[in-house]
Amino acid sequence: ASPHAAINKVFSKEVSVYAAYSKGYKAPVSSQFFIPQTGQLNTGLKPEIGNQFEIGTKGALLEGRLSYQLALFNAVFADKMTAVAVTSGNTTLYTYIANSGKQKDNGVELMIRYAAWESTSGFFRSVRPFGNLTYSDFTYDHFKYRDIDYDGNAVAGVAKVMANLGVDVKTAPGLYANLTYSYKDPMPISSDGANRTSPYNLLNGKIGIKRSLSSHFDLDLYAGATNLTGIQYYYMVFINQLPDAYLPAPKNTNYFGGINLKYNF
Repeated sequence: ASPHAAINKVFSKEVSVYAAYSKGYKAPVSSQFFIPQTGQLNTGLKPEIGNQFEIGTKGALLEGRLSYQLALFNAVFADKMTAVAVTSGNTTLYTYIANSGKQKDNGVELMIRYAAWESTSGFFRSVRPFGNLTYSDFTYDHFKYRDIDYDGNAVAGVAKVMANLGVDVKTAPGLYANLTYSYKDPMPISSDGANRTSPYNLLNGKIGIKRSLSSHFDLDLYAGATNLTGIQYYYMVFINQLPDAYLPAPKNTNYFGGINLKYNF
């Protein structure tokens, strides 16, 4: 059974507040019942059960110029299915899935977008800054495997704080620009908390021009760059799979460009 219940209260037309409860499960898939490397059956797997409570609010203030969404949640996952790595020295031989206790997820998510400038005349037609923030306090609860107790440890693969800031600019001639800044906290990459990533900041930008060449043809010409500050960061991390845990992203700034031509019938 996977029940869901929610209630929403609207205050005028600008602001609403809601509360919700939901329960769900994730059953093991057929490939997880067999370990090819050993020829053994992975018996005893149970469905992972999750219960979540969430409260939040969303709305549009200042005559609709400021829009926001805010959510606070608590989720508890029982019989958590986890990838267990079998190693030899510093090499991961294979992994399999096991039920390993509970996981408690508490968090806050916030999104804000503001129309700082909007006009039907003049050079600048719109300037819209935006931002979002995620705070995640995810911990293991009665989580134990092979006589190792992970109870109270931070969940591997989850950064505590992630944030993004940016601004979109549009002009009358069709010129547009976008600038984004991203931050990610350090996070554990092994369940024992002994191995962690480093925090990183990213700065990306893009400029372009959109014009209607005729009643049938639209043109979009753009160029941009990622990692403008030239920092080293990871593109992907594999949890509990040391030492081959990282796929590094390019350290140097990457430049790109393109052109789109659209025909309207």
